[in-house]
Amino acid sequence: MKLVVLCPYPPDRAPSQRLKFEQYYDIWREAGWSVDVRPFWDDEAWGRLYRPGGAGAKLADFARGLGRRIDDARAASRADLVYLHLEAIPIGPPVLEQMLARRGVPIVYDIDDLIYLPHASGANPFMRWLRPSGKVPRVAGLARHVVVCTEYLEELARGWNPRVTNISSTIDTDTYVPREGNDRTRGVVVGWSGSHSTSPYLHLLDDVLAELQETDGIRVRVIGDAAFSIPGVEVEAMPWVLEDEVADLAEIDIGVYPLPDAEWVLGKSGLKALQYMALGIPTVAQRIGANLSILEQGRNGFLVSTPDDWRRALRSLVRDPALRRRIGAAGRRTVEERYSVRANASRYLRVLEEAVRGSP
Repeated sequence: MKLVVLCPYPPDRAPSQRLKFEQYYDIWREAGWSVDVRPFWDDEAWGRLYRPGGAGAKLADFARGLGRRIDDARAASRADLVYLHLEAIPIGPPVLEQMLARRGVPIVYDIDDLIYLPHASGANPFMRWLRPSGKVPRVAGLARHVVVCTEYLEELARGWNPRVTNISSTIDTDTYVPREGNDRTRGVVVGWSGSHSTSPYLHLLDDVLAELQETDGIRVRVIGDAAFSIPGVEVEAMPWVLEDEVADLAEIDIGVYPLPDAEWVLGKSGLKALQYMALGIPTVAQRIGANLSILEQGRNGFLVSTPDDWRRALRSLVRDPALRRRIGAAGRRTVEERYSVRANASRYLRVLEEAVRGSP
């Protein structure tokens, strides 16, 4: 059975691919699928896609991607199944998707975040005007099956297509292995991992982190934005490196996941929390969206809303090593049971098999 994956980004780059369906390619191949992965952007384009400026180079990157999509369309039209992530082409109407549907090629449509909202990164603001409204519901309606990553997205997608499966971002628990805990109460590392686009939300905790550094001597580690800083706070900021991701995360004693109160957050899968929890790192997260499904207050993590909530939760974990161990161990069990690759492999295979058969 030939499976063509049409996705925006090259492999091992974007979390929406890397910690979702990309982890299952070998499992799909073992189940008898021939997996042909075809990204729109190549590695060269990815290196500058989210950097400001460089319009000429980005236009050339887009032209190369469009040229590849012509060949991709031929391959996809001969496939037994197409796995489509987000959109085949990042601007314009769903031309390629409609062509595949007319030819009877079954599509599994994988959506991440609230991609139907008007949006664009700060590096490419013009993209907001080049994405037609209604594109996502249209593609979802063409698909044999829709894969989402949150309960909010699941409810939304069922208005477009009755065949929807909710599979969160997942963690390879053979790679994410907890390190041994420590009993320190000074120099406890409070950490965060993300990207330049999401690091501004960590500033929601500026005052809390400054206070805890002064009263409890915490250390602050930021992974993914090497230029990040907080006035008056000593911050260890570093770039994200794929090969060092797990090792860098494992140095964190307490993981934080601040988020704004905004609609787009309801499409986030809670990946940051899952990464911390998989490593046995006790997690404190904003009380919003998928975090409400992942975390149980005081059992496998802490859900917080106000600055005072953040202070109380973080201070209790900083000062109580036994609490850190207990919460961290419970978080690890949650990931193993519900959010691991091993726990979700059969669900992905069932989606592929049902989509190619055309039966729910």
